[in-house]
Amino acid sequence: MVDGEKGGRRRRNRMGNRAQAYTLEGFVGALIVLTALLFALQSVVLTPTTAGTVDQDVKSQLRIQTNDALRIGAADGSVENLTRYWNASNGNETGGFAYANTTEVGYGHAPPCAPAKSPDATCDSLGETLESTLTRQGYVYNLYVTYRLPGDPTETATERVVYRGVPSSNAVVATHTVVLYDDMTLTGPENADNRTLAELDPEEFYANDASDGVVYNVVEVRIVAW
Repeated sequence: MVDGEKGGRRRRNRMGNRAQAYTLEGFVGALIVLTALLFALQSVVLTPTTAGTVDQDVKSQLRIQTNDALRIGAADGSVENLTRYWNASNGNETGGFAYANTTEVGYGHAPPCAPAKSPDATCDSLGETLESTLTRQGYVYNLYVTYRLPGDPTETATERVVYRGVPSSNAVVATHTVVLYDDMTLTGPENADNRTLAELDPEEFYANDASDGVVYNVVEVRIVAW
């Protein structure tokens, strides 16, 4: 009887140990699943958008800031001034934007009107507005002027003013239309003789007369920001 009782106790101990092992394994497995679930939830919180999906709130804010910058420039006259801020000639070279770097197209990476060099407060304010509104907020922008071609108003060409790289998929666009008239003059400092746009030779200005009436051309100032 004593031996039988000892054997029974040993069997019960083995069964108890096995049950404890199963319980421990179940607990560890549940802990692993819970840890994985928590990690997945934290990942969703930290990265709420999937790859290639735009954060709509950030993009909406950028669109507002870009449009506001352009509206400010339109209100103070600096956007219109920029469209004519052109030197009809540069020695024997074809003209270009006033105070632009001659080794680059337009102003290159510099803000429009090159505020560090230009004495034109009206035009400089556009560059300062774009720098304070976009650049200092960590955004990048390109700036273009698109104009109509003579003979076919549906065809256009584009003059690059500021170029800072290839826009990302998150880029936003803001535009403002400026009407140029025949009796307007260039606002660049080398237009000392104050000839009107209609009096310029075709090679002296990026846009040519595209209308038979008093309208010289219709140009669009476009900002692409990202």
